[in-house]
Amino acid sequence: MSSHNLDIYREAFNGVGWFIPPYVSMGFLSRMVARIRNNSNAMSQDALEEFLALIYSEENLAAMVTERFHKVPLVCDYKTIISEAITAHFMRLDHIAVAGLLPCIEGIGRKLADSRSVPVTSITSVFVNLAEDCKTQVTTHNIGAVGEIVSMMDSFIDFTTNHLYVNSARYPLADNTNRHGILHGAFGDVEYGKPINFYKAIASIEFLCFVAGLNHPVGIFAPDHTPASKLLAAYYTGCLLNSLNRPLSP
Repeated sequence: MSSHNLDIYREAFNGVGWFIPPYVSMGFLSRMVARIRNNSNAMSQDALEEFLALIYSEENLAAMVTERFHKVPLVCDYKTIISEAITAHFMRLDHIAVAGLLPCIEGIGRKLADSRSVPVTSITSVFVNLAEDCKTQVTTHNIGAVGEIVSMMDSFIDFTTNHLYVNSARYPLADNTNRHGILHGAFGDVEYGKPINFYKAIASIEFLCFVAGLNHPVGIFAPDHTPASKLLAAYYTGCLLNSLNRPLSP
C-alpha cells in the first residue's frame, strides 16, 4: 500500500479555492504548488485561471468528451448537457457554461452515491460521504496510489464544503464559483461568468468521472487523444475564433 500522500498539494490548492484534480500530470501540479508556496501560500483567481486554461484546453476537454463523458456509466447520462456547456465555454458564453454544468455535478454525484449505497442527507453530504466511501474503497482494496487518492478525496471534500456549496453570502473569493449564488440568482452578470467558473465546474465533473472509474473498466487514468477527439478539438478552436467576431451585447 502506498503511504505517499499529496497533503501539501491539498493545502495549497484548497487555500486558493481549488482542489487536487484528476487526469493532470504531477509535474504540472507541482509547478502550481511551487507558485502558490513561493507567493506566501496565495494566488489570485486571475492567476489560477491562467493555469486552469492550460489544463482544460480544447485538446484535453475534447478527449474527455469522446473517451470519458460519453462512455462512463452515470456520467454519460449527462453527456449532451456537458458537451453543450463545453461548447458554450469555447464560444465564451461562460455564464451559460457554468450554469449548465452545476445541475450535472449534483445529478452525477447523487447517482454515484446511490450506486454505492452511500447515505445522503443534504447536497453537501453527497460529496462528503461519496469521497469518504471512495477513501475506504481504495484503502481496503489497495487501488492505485492509495495515499494520493485519499488526499484527492479530502481535497474535494474541502472544495465542495467551503466553496462550491457554502452559503453564497460567505463565499470567500472574487470568482464566485458557488452553486447557490449562481443557480438561485443571487449573483448577477458582473459577479460571475468568467472562464474560471467553468474550469472549476468541469473539473468537478472530471473528479466524479474519476470516482466512477474506480468501479468501471475505463479506469482512473487520463484518456488518450484520438482521431475523434482531435476533430472535436478543432471544432472547439473554431468556436473560440468565432467568438472573437460575436457582436457586442446591447
